Amino acid sequence: METATKVEPTQVDEFQARVIAARYGDMTTYARAVHDLTLEPYQAAWEEALKTLTRIVIICPPDTFKSTTVRLFVEKLIGTDPSIKVLWLMGTSAQSTKQVMDVGATIKNNPIYREAFGILPDAEKQWTNQVLFVKNDRFGPDPTLMSTGINGPYQGLHFDVIVVDDPTTPQDVRSPTEMELQEHMMRGMILDRLAEGGRIIVILTRWGENDLVPVFRDMGFDIITMPVIGDYPWGPTLSNKLFPMERVEEIRREKLDALFSLTFMCSPESVRGNLIQRENFRYWDDDTLPEAALQLFMGIDPAASQKTYADHTCIAVVGLDTKTRKKYLTDMITRRMETPDLEDLVVKLAKRMSGLRRVAFETKGFQLSLVQGIQRRYQIQIDEIPYRTRRNVARKVRGMDNDKVGRALYLNSEFAHGMLYLPRNLPLVEGVSLEQELCAFPHGKHDDRLDALTIACTMADTACPARGMKVDLKAGW
Repeated sequence: METATKVEPTQVDEFQARVIAARYGDMTTYARAVHDLTLEPYQAAWEEALKTLTRIVIICPPDTFKSTTVRLFVEKLIGTDPSIKVLWLMGTSAQSTKQVMDVGATIKNNPIYREAFGILPDAEKQWTNQVLFVKNDRFGPDPTLMSTGINGPYQGLHFDVIVVDDPTTPQDVRSPTEMELQEHMMRGMILDRLAEGGRIIVILTRWGENDLVPVFRDMGFDIITMPVIGDYPWGPTLSNKLFPMERVEEIRREKLDALFSLTFMCSPESVRGNLIQRENFRYWDDDTLPEAALQLFMGIDPAASQKTYADHTCIAVVGLDTKTRKKYLTDMITRRMETPDLEDLVVKLAKRMSGLRRVAFETKGFQLSLVQGIQRRYQIQIDEIPYRTRRNVARKVRGMDNDKVGRALYLNSEFAHGMLYLPRNLPLVEGVSLEQELCAFPHGKHDDRLDALTIACTMADTACPARGMKVDLKAGW
């Protein structure tokens, strides 16, 4: 016979306050009242999505307490509606065992949970390390909670909520056969286990382009991507406590750029690349730089408008080895700044940079007046690179592509032929490395660094044109 938990008189006020908070509060309040856990703002955002969307995929970095968040959500779900049926699928059955045991321990032994919801184990049905049953008015063999591997024994059962928790491992994505099997399981048996009007919740970390995310997208799921760095209401990172910027930079150095972009920035495109292929990147260090002094060229891509900070202003400095014609990116400055600040920075760099041979802007819209103002006030020589046109190509005049796709293809060719080298570990910009920006194009959020690098490299090319090519730079207006 079940008995109510005995509470000492001195504990009544705090105990009852916790009971009320658990019963009527949100998941953040519930976690604090029942488990003395303090949730992060991103977990509260997850709860909102979990409660309101019927088919949802939440993509997030590793080490963000995904399973803990789901467990709290499931506990409160059962407490609110004991007749609900939940299937919790994980990569393997071994992973799932702990989740059922933890939820079961809360239902059986947590006095605040029991007082708040009055949930009692169903003694007539056997609990195991995969299933648990609570008393309710529903008939049938389906458990209240079943947690198992994606290939577990849930055929023939039906559930109101199906949670798919990190179904794919780093090893799985390397096997087309395994991923095909997972897709068939998702589209077939798992979907068939969902009761009419039920919900499917997926929460995962990405481990490759061929994981299940494209499958979920094709099935009409809402996809919510929450990278480690983003424009969040609570700060610049997913969790200012778990991931301060210093820690993010440390993780990037530990994981290297490709794995960091994939798992922590949730960007599988950046692993392989689109128009610019990651495998073509070349890097320089102090031992590989030429002994002769490099000739420096500065390419500047100002923000598109004086009235908005939507874009970055980007300055790329490329060094040219005139003997080999190889180019080395030596500096990349990316900031949001007003026009006067940009003028001051360009003038300072131009006057202090030893070996600087040319400075070039892309001149569209307000940028033309910006260049004219710098030339007039500071007597600095600034060049305009002509765009590639059929006429210029026929005249063998070297120019820069007007469209960004052409610029990306140009840079990819330079990388592939060993004519352009990057430094390692340039600073991130809003969590995005230079390599990630280049590989994500044309689907990335920004392309400012791509433009600036193209300008600087084209300027360097004009210093030693190929045989038969002419240089036709316009200096001044």
